[in-house]
Amino acid sequence: MFRRTPEPAPQVEPREAIEITLQDLATLERVLLEADRLRRTWLHSSQYGGTQTTDIMALLYQRAGAASVVQPDPQRARIPFYRAEFQWLADAVLSMETHYARRGALDEARQLLNKFNALLGRARAITHMGGTAVFDPDAPPVVVPALPAQD
Repeated sequence: MFRRTPEPAPQVEPREAIEITLQDLATLERVLLEADRLRRTWLHSSQYGGTQTTDIMALLYQRAGAASVVQPDPQRARIPFYRAEFQWLADAVLSMETHYARRGALDEARQLLNKFNALLGRARAITHMGGTAVFDPDAPPVVVPALPAQD
């Protein structure tokens, strides 16, 4: 009989993610919800599904829950956010620009996108805990300098 040799498992490159804080997550949620509200207003509710934001936030809050297990101190908990997920925020900023968002909300969205882009140089590999992405609890957190206040 012919014996089939097993094929080697494909090598998966570790995905890198930036660290966002619980405060960043709250800001991201406000931005995405504001963009959804504007889309619903301009596109009329019947034409806009809007379930994407709830799916995105559910995923991020799942990661936040896993991050709180790895690091119980809420001030030090870091949530993985992948580069591919930046598009959610970029789309929200574009929607806010297109649909005339309040100036403060739009500034907050742009500042968050700029902060996330600045963190790209400090992206770290993640591990998984029960299928949910988390950072290694033994790795030191990345310290990000505060952005200068805009007058």
